[in-house]
Amino acid sequence: MIEKNKTSQGFSLNKLLPFLRSVRTEINRVTWPSAPDTRRMTLMVFILASIIAVFLLCVDLIIGWSLSTFLGLGA
Repeated sequence: MIEKNKTSQGFSLNKLLPFLRSVRTEINRVTWPSAPDTRRMTLMVFILASIIAVFLLCVDLIIGWSLSTFLGLGA
């Protein structure tokens, strides 16, 4: 006969409700950015990602050109 462990880590509604209350309390403490701040930061991310993409494209083209030149792969 298998005896159940009384200190199991299973689901318990008695543990879930206090956890959800503490989550709500912590969310209320968060300082959320305003809509203009969010737009500005999003635009900054897109601009930075575009700059990095162009930089990596240039590096890739330079490395590809130099390898094909030095290895004699170009036409």
